[in-house]
Amino acid sequence: MNFDISSLITDCGGSRRLADDLNVSYNVPYGWLRRSFISSTYLSAIKEVHPNLDLNIYFVGETNGDERT
Repeated sequence: MNFDISSLITDCGGSRRLADDLNVSYNVPYGWLRRSFISSTYLSAIKEVHPNLDLNIYFVGETNGDERT
């Protein structure tokens, strides 16, 4: 399972807007994309500025036939 950071950033208004919302450098979201990693600290901060955002929709998985129900 992967986390779709690109869609999250887009849905939050883009890199510049999200960085402004979080009061961080605009390079921070680009770093998440470059590393394919976003920390729980930033996810918590995003939820604070976008409380209605459902982070679950950004989890995308690859199915291998061994799905659990």
